[in-house]
Amino acid sequence: MTSPRSSASPPSLPSAPSAPAPGLRLAQAAIALWFVSLALPGFLVDTRSQALFGFHVLLLGLPFGWMVFGFAVYANLFFLRAAYLMLQGRQPGASVVAMLGLAATLPLFRGVMRDEGSGTILPVASWGWGAALWLVALLLLAAAAALRAERVSAQAIRAMLGSVLVALLMLAGLQALQWSRANAQERSLYLSGGLAFTLAPRCGLAVTPVDAALLPPGSAVALEVDAELVKPAGSRPWLSLPEPLRSATPGHAWVTLDAPEPGYIGVRLRVPASPERPVVRAKATPDGAVLSLLAGADGRVLYEQPLRIQRTLSGRTTYCPMPSGPGPEGALEHSPDAMLLKALGQTQASPRAQLRDEIARTPCNLGTQDLDGIQGLREWDGRQVILQESVRTRAGFCSESYIALVYLSHPTAADEKDLSPALQVFDRRTLRPLAIFNDRRPCRQARCPEAAPGTAQGVRIGDATVVVETRLGEVPATRR
Repeated sequence: MTSPRSSASPPSLPSAPSAPAPGLRLAQAAIALWFVSLALPGFLVDTRSQALFGFHVLLLGLPFGWMVFGFAVYANLFFLRAAYLMLQGRQPGASVVAMLGLAATLPLFRGVMRDEGSGTILPVASWGWGAALWLVALLLLAAAAALRAERVSAQAIRAMLGSVLVALLMLAGLQALQWSRANAQERSLYLSGGLAFTLAPRCGLAVTPVDAALLPPGSAVALEVDAELVKPAGSRPWLSLPEPLRSATPGHAWVTLDAPEPGYIGVRLRVPASPERPVVRAKATPDGAVLSLLAGADGRVLYEQPLRIQRTLSGRTTYCPMPSGPGPEGALEHSPDAMLLKALGQTQASPRAQLRDEIARTPCNLGTQDLDGIQGLREWDGRQVILQESVRTRAGFCSESYIALVYLSHPTAADEKDLSPALQVFDRRTLRPLAIFNDRRPCRQARCPEAAPGTAQGVRIGDATVVVETRLGEVPATRR
């Protein structure tokens, strides 16, 4: 007998792993790089202090990019279509062509529209690393599609990747070069926080640093400014001076009195000028100006800052280094006017004052007429001062050592006797702000009506609390 034939088949050998489709890994790298670019700064426009990140550019550019010739943003739609086809193992021919064609229109991009009303377009001041990586992602995806279509060899792809790496290294070198030639302001505005390189003009003049006050606190300072800096002609910009000096007049000096903390009513005191008083001098030069602090009219130079006129990408002229103020300059911590204020000793907070118990009933109201044509310059207790416009009508009361400015309002309009006080106490000898008092009651109306003139009749001053004497009774307030 013959043995039955076995029906079992021989064991199969394990199959070799299938090779990935040509260009797949390159496409995956392109997609990953595209997502990274969304999280990085794309570009910064002139007069703005914050860059637009890639995802902002995508969200805003798709609906509005066509208005500013920003057609390159629409390359993202064809990038996503081509990436999807690559991941599906299909060939994205037309999508890649459209993607590269739209990306090539990037030089036509005019900038960002500032607002709909004016139609002003803010040009690009700096390009970020997000924009650079975005372009690399598009190139990688195009190379992946070409590799799958067998239109380029693997060797050509390696050469292209090497060229991309060299281009990125050259871009990093350009950033390093621009960084070395820029001042601290220009670095902060145009080359920091993920920005790769800038198109903005740069003067390179450094901000003269001031480590500590160069004058004793409360020093009166005179001002000497060339007329062409105050009322410039032609393309020369107006010179921005620190606010305490802007009302200075020849023959007088000004003192800005320190407050204990922000929120106090500031006081600017005008006093006669004299040769020994420090002088802030602004002198025009052919290409800009020089800002100086002198120990006296003919004294030694304590601080000096050269300034140079330059034109921004938006077409306006300004001084470089730039002053603090509206626009991106407002974000600058180091500016000539800020350093000058520090040199004048006017940026340090005063210590909290201990108030003695006194009664202030002598009227000490601010004058009602401006002096010498200077807006807000009034007579106050024998001195010439500028106070904020909102407090010039407040009732003032003097004691031996203090002046109290009192404001009374009605939190509930139906009750005339319901009064809410807010007042500030000043040193009578120096006029320095000392303390703020109120009852910390919120106003239940859009704006609490002010009490009638003559309601306040005096103030009993203490260190922690005050009592405002009125014709309707006494009203307490606590120190802030």
